[in-house]
Amino acid sequence: MSTRLGPKRVLLLEFNEITWTIVEPMLATGKLPTFARLRREGAWASPRSVDLPPHMDPWVTWVTVHTGVERAVHGATVLEQDPSTIKAPRTWDYAVDAGKSVGVFGSISAYPPRAVPGFIVPGTFAPSSATFPRSLEPLQDLNRMQVQIHHRNRRGLSLSGMLSQGIDVLKLGVKPSTCAAIAAQLAREVVEPHQRFRRIVIQPLINYDVFEALYARHRPDYATWHTNHAAHYMHHYWRAMDDSKFTSPCPKDEKRKYGDAVEIGYKLCDRLLARAMGLVDDDTILVVASSMGQQPFVNDEYPEGKISLRFKDISSVLRLMGARGVTALTPVMLPQWNVTIPDAVERARVKELWGRAHVVGKTSRSAFITTATGDVLTVTPVCLAEPDPDARYFFPGAPSARPEGYPIHELFAMDTPTTKQGMHHPTGLLMIWGKGIRAGVEIPDTTNLDIAPTLLHLLNIPIPDIMRGRVLSEAWDGRPHRGRVDRMPPERVRAAAQRPAAPAGN
Repeated sequence: MSTRLGPKRVLLLEFNEITWTIVEPMLATGKLPTFARLRREGAWASPRSVDLPPHMDPWVTWVTVHTGVERAVHGATVLEQDPSTIKAPRTWDYAVDAGKSVGVFGSISAYPPRAVPGFIVPGTFAPSSATFPRSLEPLQDLNRMQVQIHHRNRRGLSLSGMLSQGIDVLKLGVKPSTCAAIAAQLAREVVEPHQRFRRIVIQPLINYDVFEALYARHRPDYATWHTNHAAHYMHHYWRAMDDSKFTSPCPKDEKRKYGDAVEIGYKLCDRLLARAMGLVDDDTILVVASSMGQQPFVNDEYPEGKISLRFKDISSVLRLMGARGVTALTPVMLPQWNVTIPDAVERARVKELWGRAHVVGKTSRSAFITTATGDVLTVTPVCLAEPDPDARYFFPGAPSARPEGYPIHELFAMDTPTTKQGMHHPTGLLMIWGKGIRAGVEIPDTTNLDIAPTLLHLLNIPIPDIMRGRVLSEAWDGRPHRGRVDRMPPERVRAAAQRPAAPAGN
């Protein structure tokens, strides 16, 4: 069955965790002109995540968006978990299976990349720099290096290394204006060191430049592009923007330094959205989405916000545990690490030791939250509610652990510029724009399960029976979709889910 619009290309911009709560006040003051245009000329909605705490995290909710099924079906639990444990195909799998070209850039759960008609660049937290084609690996090297530098477990490159990597990335399509922005940012930091927080916007600028060049070259039927920068700014600087919902006011110096950080992130989304609109022709629909939103972090246990603990050297902790057979250590969302241990017995032993670890200080509590998914242990240090310089960490049963414990400063750094200030909220954002889309239409009663069937319907791909969301046809024909849609036979769904990833080659 063809949609009323006919088969379309689809370009999906994934602005992680952006929310109408911040967009609407900025629209009212004219700060987001491109968002204003899309809402004026297209359809929009406020989809609610079907994934709720304790699983309301982007590495779950985005997989729900891409697969069109709930977590109980797709199996996502932690960021960049063992790919074999994700049990449902993504939208791009269905597209390739239908004979369409794809361009996937930065989307969560796109690792490992496989050979496709088009390109795949996995998310920045991927465990390796593999891409398809392999010629894009220098960009992913840069992305993953930035994550490692953020964790402080890797130093920046030497000058010669920077020049070599810069030349490789420039060849992929980075624009002179982005190079100028990088130079301006480095100069700004010399005068005002606290302006380092603005570095976060450099990565999406570089990535979008390369994506734009790839999109123009391949013109894929279905493309995605993901950025996390706005979510980062909300998590760290919401109170500096607006402290009216917080239990304690924002310190004046913090507000002076970081009060505009959240708006900087959203304004960049607006500029990138304008560039994406320039890629759209009459046969393409532009979709802007977040898989959920954010809200002010207000929690009675953390009246001043959470203080994150960053491992100084997670390897040293694994050594005192006597961990054997560790094949990979991957930094993911600060302060988390993924520890890969293929041997099930050893993995269970190490997980138990993480679980026994505790801290004694102003309060006594467990020291870590550890989740096992496939071969991977995801380790998260429990945050502090207030500074506790005399706290000590103990590791009962660890063969090389000191019985007197470890002072907090030996294991961790507490060097984020602010406490945690934003937390996840189930309501996200959705906008649909292009030729044939109705203007100024709000679509009510939506969830993040509705996004995948809507995308597939626009692409003229049969909707798998496992998808329980609805097609948001109000965006183009004015009526909720109640009629029959073409459904994909179960055997095709199983085939898409079981297709092995091909080695990423040129």
